[in-house]
Amino acid sequence: MEITRVEQHAYIKIAVLRGRNEIECYSEFVEALGNNVLPYRTVARWVGKFQQGRVSTSDEQRSGRPLSV
Repeated sequence: MEITRVEQHAYIKIAVLRGRNEIECYSEFVEALGNNVLPYRTVARWVGKFQQGRVSTSDEQRSGRPLSV
């Protein structure tokens, strides 16, 4: 089963609300989805964002060339 980045971000948000840390989040992802998950550093970064009060699960706009036209 494939899970999108936004869905993974939503899971991280819920896990943070439940008191999970980045190691626990990443371990649960790997257990459920194998290697088809965000890298550990990305999970850790998103855990930090949600712990600091971030609400949105979407990536923010970035400058530069768009991925698609």
